[in-house]
Amino acid sequence: MRGSKRSIVDWAADTRLSKCLAAWVASRRVLDRLAISLLVATTLLVAAYSWLRPDYNWDMLAYVATALEDRVTDPVELHDRTWDEIRKGALEGDLYRLQYGYPYNRHQWEHPVDFQSQLSMYRVKVAYIELLRVIEPIFGLDRGAMLLSILPAIAFGGLSLFWLWRENALQGAFFLVPMLVMADYLHMTTAVTPDMLAAVMAVGAIYLLSKERDILACLLLFAAVLVRPDTLILTLALTITAFLYAWRRLPLLITFIASFVVCMLIEKQAGHPGWWAHFYFSTVKIQNSMAGFQPDFSLMAFVRGYIRGVTVALLDNHWPVLLVFGAATWGLLVRFGKGQVGRYNALVFAMFIGMLGKFASFPLPDDRFYFVFIAGMSTLLIVMWKPRLDKTGARLKPAAM
Repeated sequence: MRGSKRSIVDWAADTRLSKCLAAWVASRRVLDRLAISLLVATTLLVAAYSWLRPDYNWDMLAYVATALEDRVTDPVELHDRTWDEIRKGALEGDLYRLQYGYPYNRHQWEHPVDFQSQLSMYRVKVAYIELLRVIEPIFGLDRGAMLLSILPAIAFGGLSLFWLWRENALQGAFFLVPMLVMADYLHMTTAVTPDMLAAVMAVGAIYLLSKERDILACLLLFAAVLVRPDTLILTLALTITAFLYAWRRLPLLITFIASFVVCMLIEKQAGHPGWWAHFYFSTVKIQNSMAGFQPDFSLMAFVRGYIRGVTVALLDNHWPVLLVFGAATWGLLVRFGKGQVGRYNALVFAMFIGMLGKFASFPLPDDRFYFVFIAGMSTLLIVMWKPRLDKTGARLKPAAM
């Protein structure tokens, strides 16, 4: 039998220096620090990139215009003032894409009255719009809008690190960071929308609920609804969970009812076209003007909206895969006796039904609409698992039957 030759890599790996280095890297202290560094570096890189290369998208244009409505009512003047704000930082390519990238964009660029008619779907984010107006004198509307994505993204990274540290699960950052990236953390920060602000508030509420700080959690949830009204779905999921798992039911029930009533009042005050008109606009056929747009309900259009949502979600987004992966991980953790960690098992259930409910109520396919649920579920599962990559890490053992 011919003897096998050792490669240079094999030889190098077998040296005393390599073994000492591997043992040092595999120590808990070093791995914890590497995990912290990964999470901090990812957060800061995302924030820096978002400040230097923000995504000048249609939503940014609409939110800036909505923030100007408290002083400008004429559609032509509002249109001009909005574009003046955007031109402060946008590149030529950004402006061309916003004005001529799609037939819809071109129509809005050329028809100020129709442009203003779109804003009823943006006025409902009342807390976000008011925050834009508050910071406008310091940063301007364009840079202020960017900061309202970047600062919450940094806060989210800090919250994630704090949560993992408090639960002795720092090495879980090696698994959490890829999940967040796949769940659209970068795009949510570069895009100038209220998504990241609502996300950090909602995940903060989930953390507080895990610590049984129900009143503070409910206040955060209510505030998040004012930033993004569809946070109401998360509040409903948590309320259902409170009843099923016998938590304190009253705080979450009151929060849900109050949020629902406030959302109805805000929609009426903002001139929102209603659920079906918004559904039709977003999932069936985009409309150049929303003035007086009240289509009759159509079962065919309804089904078409869901078919489009499912197709685009599966082809172009990650959240369906992450949902299945999270459910499988949840099942494994319960199988190995890791499921009974305070309220964590119940909160994972809330994330699961909340994500399904979010899609069922409005089948938008984009990852950013499900980020809260993916981020919350991922963090909860990692804390339940408490992964250890060092040599002394505990091994999972099946729970006794």
